[in-house]
Amino acid sequence: MSKAALDALRKLDRSRANARSSADMRVALGLCIAMLGVADANADKCGPLVIPVPGKFEQVSRHDVKVPDIVDYGERQLDPFFEKLARVARGVPGAVVRIGTYGDSNWTNDRTAGDMRRRLQVAFGDAGHGFVAFGIPWGWYHHQNIQHGVTGKWNAWNLSAMPIRDGMYSFAGVSAESSQAGATAWVETAKSGDPVGTAASSFELSYLARPKGGSFEVLLDGEVKEVVDSEATAAEVKYLRYKVADGAHRLTIKIKKGSVRLFGVALERDRGIVLDGIGMNALNPLRMTKMDRAQLAAGLTKRNYDLLIETTGTNVWSPIDHKTVMPEFMTLLRGALPNAAFMLWSAPDFVKMNREGEPAISEPFMRFMARAKREMAQIHKIGWWDQFEALGGFGSAPKWTKDHFYEPDGIHIGPRMNAYIGERFVHALLAELARRVEKDPKLGCGSR
Repeated sequence: MSKAALDALRKLDRSRANARSSADMRVALGLCIAMLGVADANADKCGPLVIPVPGKFEQVSRHDVKVPDIVDYGERQLDPFFEKLARVARGVPGAVVRIGTYGDSNWTNDRTAGDMRRRLQVAFGDAGHGFVAFGIPWGWYHHQNIQHGVTGKWNAWNLSAMPIRDGMYSFAGVSAESSQAGATAWVETAKSGDPVGTAASSFELSYLARPKGGSFEVLLDGEVKEVVDSEATAAEVKYLRYKVADGAHRLTIKIKKGSVRLFGVALERDRGIVLDGIGMNALNPLRMTKMDRAQLAAGLTKRNYDLLIETTGTNVWSPIDHKTVMPEFMTLLRGALPNAAFMLWSAPDFVKMNREGEPAISEPFMRFMARAKREMAQIHKIGWWDQFEALGGFGSAPKWTKDHFYEPDGIHIGPRMNAYIGERFVHALLAELARRVEKDPKLGCGSR
């Protein structure tokens, strides 16, 4: 048995001892079995590559349908992503796949992204949590398998619900600002026993340099690493990167004097999967094109995604909006990430807002929105996954709401549905990778 397989067994033993819920246990068990299969079968880095596609789902309901396949409307647009994913699956040293997801309010709590992250990282390696915002932009903002928070007084700004006049949000649409000396914003690796997120080997934080900017201390594991003066002649997003020994760590930003604005921090390691879960209330492509272009492009380039997924649609009320906005949106994304693959998702069905006492029905327009978004994937020759159909299509939201997979409003999805969607997309991703490996057994072996 390979070292990776033994590590997977040790991880499973720790998870058994520390799992906080049966759901945690199921995730840890199922994914560690997957990791064992990958680790053992791929000991020969360019030998046969076995991709473990689970035969059964953990998250099941009476409304289950066949999971739609991932479609590449660019014919080979997704090829570089799957080539790199195969390298990670083979355990190639230093191989890291970075995935970014943009979503609306259903993604602000990191639950769907968190489920996807856990499943992919336990199967193929944990390369770090990725990006998490400083501060608490929404009361329910809490990323999975990581610890983060603030002390003291902070103002939280975001692109949709709490905008700020200067429009300086960086690429994730959120920021946090404090002028209270001693106030802190902190991020820490996950608690011991979590299936992923318990280690990091680098932290890259972003902040706003500007005229009359204040100063702050950067502490790693309680030790002051440096004092940063954020004063500058012009407003600019700046980055600081700190390398640490791979393991558990805590990074703290402590206000020293003046006003300091922070954006977020990315935690990474040197092999496996990184998945950034970025969500904003009422997000859609039109709103993203209204962001400061230079900030958005610079942030995306800095994160250097191999695959960028856009999942919105609930907050676009006319198919024509997608047709007019998407060309500009895709031009912006391709300029920032020239080597990345892109994928659109349809939005889930949701319940129409009826008068009290009327029966719950689905919002009719969502059928047309799903078709319009698929058409945009076809026109722009990028990847596509039909989340709308994965949940049962039109008419599914009232049923899911009745069974408590959605929140009572029938619009926002609940924790059970977050896990349901995450598992099904990862299943579709593994199935597509398995098909590609079957077609090309040397996928991920490097230059050929």
